[in-house]
Amino acid sequence: MRRVRKIACIMAIHFFCSSVGPFPAFADQAAIENAELKKEIALLKERLNALEEKVKLSETKTENIERKVSAPGTGMQEAVTSFAKEIEVHGFVDTSYIFNTNTPVAPNSRTNNLRVFDTEANGFMLNMAQINFEKPVSMESPVGFRVDLDYGRDARLIHSNGLGNTGDEFDLQQAYAQFCVPFTLPLMERLTFKVGKFATLHGAEVIESVNNWSFSRSYLFGYAIPFTHTGVRAYYKPFENVPVETYIGIVNGWDQVVDLNKAKTVEAQIYITPIEPLSLGVGGMFGAERADSDKDLRNLIDLVATYKVTDKLTLKANYDYGWEKNGASAFAGYTDGKDATWDGIAGYVKYDLFDWWSIAGRGEFFHDRDGVRTGVLTSTTMPVSDLELWEFTLTNEFRLFKNLITRFEYRYDKASGQVFTSDKTTSNYQNTLSAEVIARF
Repeated sequence: MRRVRKIACIMAIHFFCSSVGPFPAFADQAAIENAELKKEIALLKERLNALEEKVKLSETKTENIERKVSAPGTGMQEAVTSFAKEIEVHGFVDTSYIFNTNTPVAPNSRTNNLRVFDTEANGFMLNMAQINFEKPVSMESPVGFRVDLDYGRDARLIHSNGLGNTGDEFDLQQAYAQFCVPFTLPLMERLTFKVGKFATLHGAEVIESVNNWSFSRSYLFGYAIPFTHTGVRAYYKPFENVPVETYIGIVNGWDQVVDLNKAKTVEAQIYITPIEPLSLGVGGMFGAERADSDKDLRNLIDLVATYKVTDKLTLKANYDYGWEKNGASAFAGYTDGKDATWDGIAGYVKYDLFDWWSIAGRGEFFHDRDGVRTGVLTSTTMPVSDLELWEFTLTNEFRLFKNLITRFEYRYDKASGQVFTSDKTTSNYQNTLSAEVIARF
């Protein structure tokens, strides 16, 4: 028994030594690994801090470079960038082909007689390439401007006196500064001014064909009214919620950058919307326009009405009446002080068959009572002292792409005299077929 106890004691001591003996070695190894891990973590923290410092230093250098580019401390770059974002740039290219069934040869070779814009018969025309820059005005940004640069056949026809040569194919159609009043008084926040050269207020059509319903312009737009003015024009909307807008200006005259005399011309226009589908424009001008007179006034009354019958159907009408003291005498040498008078009326209709297809029609009568406005009074080939003109125009417009407009137009002109050309003889009528392509941007 004693021997058994001895053996058991020896085995217990051996088991204790074999199980407990290695523990200090394992503990030392774990402590070593833990210390190394702490060192690696500390090293990673140092590297991360160094990387963050480098990133901050790089950002600081970039900001300093930007400040240097924009002139240190002035904020010039920010101001220029902000101003440039407010400028709108638009334009278009307008081309056409016109076929005159009269095949005019003489006396005006390949000319559509009495047309002001679509003048070239049986040939392609670059009517106009225009680019405009505009910064609109608002109470937050009260100063703006607009510049319209034109090139092409149409630009040759709208030249103002004193701005380049008559035959130039470049024209500065509009160039004006615009601003709101620099003070805040009751109702004054809706008063703005234009100073420079700008398009006329009058007529149912505009110089740019892209903004009209038809390719060819009416006789009223070509002969009854001016195209542009140079001077100052005020715009005022008296009441925010009342559909009334007014314009009044003092200008050099009809299509005059450099005035022909000492007198100035006054322009005025008012637009009202008495009911939602109907808008009316009533305007006029008066002032001396001839170089040899400051007292013989040229006067104009212009009326335009637009009625939107449905979302697809729109009607429009335009009436103009003008007269000039001693106007006929100045052109034809009358000794009895003969005045010049002219008037006319045009009716328009446009129907949108689809979003991409519209049909427009125009019927017009123009009476140049003394032959002064059309120039037929002084013509050596077909002098007419009292001219009546009629025309009917039918236009198909297709908008197959967002920025592309194509038009196909038929127009019939009729006159009270032999003022048109048919082959090598004269005629009292002419027919034209036109195709037009306009690309906008």
